[in-house]
Amino acid sequence: MAYLRCFCAGDIDGLEPLLAADLAFTGTFHTFHSASEYLDSLRSDPPGKCGYKLLSVTEDKDTVAVFYEYRKTDRTMLIAQLFKITERKIREMLVVFDGRDIT
Repeated sequence: MAYLRCFCAGDIDGLEPLLAADLAFTGTFHTFHSASEYLDSLRSDPPGKCGYKLLSVTEDKDTVAVFYEYRKTDRTMLIAQLFKITERKIREMLVVFDGRDIT
């Protein structure tokens, strides 16, 4: 999955062509209403390099659900992401994880 490869490599510029301009992002800590809002947030507070292990990918005609282990040097978290795709771009993204241990 190109999105996860770019995100975990810290390649924010690589994410840009994957996202629709009117991206709707909903996550545990943030909500964004455009790709530029989301990308600006990542640029101001980069996620840093990480790893991931895919656990499950389920695809429908315009929806992809991904469950994976997100691996940083100090923790591993289970994350679920739901992507809605329009014209080969991510238009909606829902990210769900337990954020209680993140400070």
